[in-house]
Formats: sequence, C-alpha cells, structure tokens
Amino acid sequence: MDDLSGRTIGGYPLTERIGHGGAAVVYRAFQPQLERWVAVKVLHIEDAGGQQFLRRFRREAHAIASLRHPNILNIYDYGEDQGYAFIVMEYVEGGSLQARLEDTPLDGTEALALIIPVGEALAYAHSKGIIHRDVKPGNILLARPDWPLLADFGLVKVVDMAQKAGDTSQRLMAAQKLTVPGSILGTLAYLAPEQAAGEEIDARADIYSLGVVLYELLTGHLPFPALSDASVVRFGQHESFVPLRSYNPNLPASLETVLMRALERDLMVRYPRMDLFVNDLKQVAQSLKLAAQAAHPVTARMETMRLDAQEAVTGPRLFIATSGVALSIPLRDEVVVGRTDPMLPQPPDVDLQPYGGGSAGVSRHHARFLRRPEGWFLQDLQSTNGTYLNEVRLLPHRPVRLNSGDLVRFGQLTLIFEEG
Repeated sequence: MDDLSGRTIGGYPLTERIGHGGAAVVYRAFQPQLERWVAVKVLHIEDAGGQQFLRRFRREAHAIASLRHPNILNIYDYGEDQGYAFIVMEYVEGGSLQARLEDTPLDGTEALALIIPVGEALAYAHSKGIIHRDVKPGNILLARPDWPLLADFGLVKVVDMAQKAGDTSQRLMAAQKLTVPGSILGTLAYLAPEQAAGEEIDARADIYSLGVVLYELLTGHLPFPALSDASVVRFGQHESFVPLRSYNPNLPASLETVLMRALERDLMVRYPRMDLFVNDLKQVAQSLKLAAQAAHPVTARMETMRLDAQEAVTGPRLFIATSGVALSIPLRDEVVVGRTDPMLPQPPDVDLQPYGGGSAGVSRHHARFLRRPEGWFLQDLQSTNGTYLNEVRLLPHRPVRLNSGDLVRFGQLTLIFEEG
C-alpha cells in the first residue's frame, strides 16, 4: 500500500508510518478534537479482499471495540474513507515486547510479570467469544516497562483466508499475500500446530502462542528453533521441544512443566482454558517471590519495617502496594480519587499523579470513596482502565463495600485499603 503520510483519512491527519503487518499499515495521527495522538490502522479495501472482507472487518471492529480490559489496547473509532477502512486506537510510545527480545532474556519474575496480565486479557477476550489468533511479541505493546497491552485483535481473522486454502502451497501463498515479505516465519513461528495446518481452532491456539512468547522471553530462543516456512505450515515433522532449563538451569522445574503443557501439540493434553494456564503461572510467580524473600531476608524485614513506619498516618488510608507509601483518605462523605490535570478546574481529593498515576492509566476522576454509617464504599466513575476490588472489576457507578486489607486497583496502580 502507498505511503499515506501527509494525507487525511476520516478526519485524521496521518503524520508518519509507525508499523505494518498483514494487509494494514499503522500511522501516528493527531486527533484535533481531543488534542491527542492516536494510532490509525489503515487498510486498502480492494487490496485486502473487497466488500466481502469489509463486511467481516466491520463485524470484527465492532466486537473488539466492546472489549474493556486494562491490558487490551483501547479502540476509539472505526470508519471508511477514500477506499480505505481504518481503526483508530490508543497511541503507545513505549514500543512492543519485540524490542525487549533484543536485550538479554528476562528472569522468571520479570517475564511472568509481563505475560500473566496478557494471559488475563486473553482469558477475558475468550469469555466474550473472541480468539486473538496472532499472539506474538510485536502485538504486545508496552505502555510502560511493566504494563503490557495486547493489540491487533480483529485484523488477525483475515488470516482465515489463508487457513481455508486447500493444500499446503495454497495456504502458504495466501499467507504471503497477507504478510509483509520476509515476515512469514516471524508470525507463523508463534502459531499453534492446528492453526498452521489450517484446521479449526479455539482458545487453545492462543494458549500455545502465549507459551511460545513466554519461552522466548525466558531464553531468547524459540522452543522449536529449526522450523522453516514449509515445516511450520505442514507441522507434520514438528521437531522436539527444547527443554526450557537447557538454556537456563536456574529456572524452576515447575515453570518448565507449565510451559510444556501450554506447548503441547495434543489438544487433549494442552490447557483447555487460558485462565487455567494463567493460574498455574501465578503459582509459579508466587513460589519465585517466596524464594527471593528467603534468599534476602534482610530486605524482606526492611520492607516490613517501612510499612510499619506508615502507621504514623492515622484514619482511613491507602498504601501504595509497590512502595508502602501511605495516603490519607479525607474524612468526608465523598472522596474523589484520580490524578491532577491543569485542564480540570477541580483536582481530585486523593491525587495519584505523583505515584505513577498517569503511566498506570488512572483517569483524572477515576473513582470515589463513599463514607456511610455502615462503613466505606468504593465506586467507579466510568474510568477508562477500570477500578478493581480484589481483582474484580467494578461496574461503573455501583458502590461496593470495602473492608480493611482489600486490594484496590485503579488501572494498573494497586493499593491496599485500611479503614483505620
């Protein structure tokens, strides 16, 4: 597709190309009405498959726009203009997980901290009947180093055209038509065997792909490094899984066991649901945390002492989970939590901007604490990235009772509530 930089599509002035994949090109654009940068994914309708493609693409765009999760990239708008279909998305400056793979492999704790939220996002999408089908490092964006955002839902279903082709050569030719030359293997290396073979797939295909990404983060290698284009498509001569700990013997055996199940070719052995895979990864992450505390008991005691020192703050309060900093909750009937913005005439009562609120996705007026005779309640104010109580997302404008020790999460910023 021709470079559209400098043109305006659907009212969005496209300033520069920032990515491409399949039949689409992504541009950075400025949305003048809201004075913000956005990412606009543009497809030439005829090149992508004409009106039949367009009907399907519309349905996919509408379905994906309905997803609301703190680890799924926000979709702002969809339209068609001048023979192009386009999706307007949140613009993320931090790049993708692909760039992290160029550095040294991550340790178990760092890798799981990135992969578990992506798995939770996929589990949520699966619960809505949506399979991603193209989970790979390039489709995991980093809003900040520890906040992954899953991107490129919807468009990946165009690849079904390749899956429905008759024989191996037709599948490969169709895949080439939908993939930038030279990047076929880069995508297919993450595909589940049944998907690469053109068979019907379900959520287990995403489990396999996420397992490949995690393996690569941990080792810097793919689990099946000798695959060629043709062998990926055939998958009949799939080589053996390279044991995880052959690259890093310091990783726990439990992590290797979990990954082996996620990468099983036999669908009856592979994890049946994403949430089961994620739960096992969380257990491994917890064991790594406990092992780290046992190895560094002095640090653990210092953390406890630092939290104890916060007892100087009395009354209802919030503790920043990562630092232990205590924030007082004013003794009023209604207390707004958010982050400062010079455009707002009224700042929030509890300002999370100094504690990473902006990068964590905290809205300017994110949530409200309500003091009632029976105790404190928490209410989401229709925030962009959600308010969570003990990892359960609150429905907007529906107060929920709080108890001391509850985990409260605003976007990606986790705090602990103490009633005092």
